[in-house]
Amino acid sequence: MRVLIVTFDLRLPGCRSLKERRHVLEPLKQRLRRDLNLSVSEVAPAGGRDRARLGIAAVVEHAAAGDAQLSRLTAVVEREPRIVIVDQSAEYW
Repeated sequence: MRVLIVTFDLRLPGCRSLKERRHVLEPLKQRLRRDLNLSVSEVAPAGGRDRARLGIAAVVEHAAAGDAQLSRLTAVVEREPRIVIVDQSAEYW
């Protein structure tokens, strides 16, 4: 068993308040939890209302399964029209 840790730095164009930011991020976080069975949390101050950093964790059988999960995860985030991925990192523990 391995743990896949993924961090996304995101830009949320047009978000001018924390309420707008939550309105964009909450459905994405719920979708990742529900559809992909991932642990998702907003981590670290992002540096503005139009920025966010998500930390995501998944327990996987082996690296190949983790890579497949990472592909599915990235596809879900990229499909969200109100979010732009600025940076992404992934590591196994």
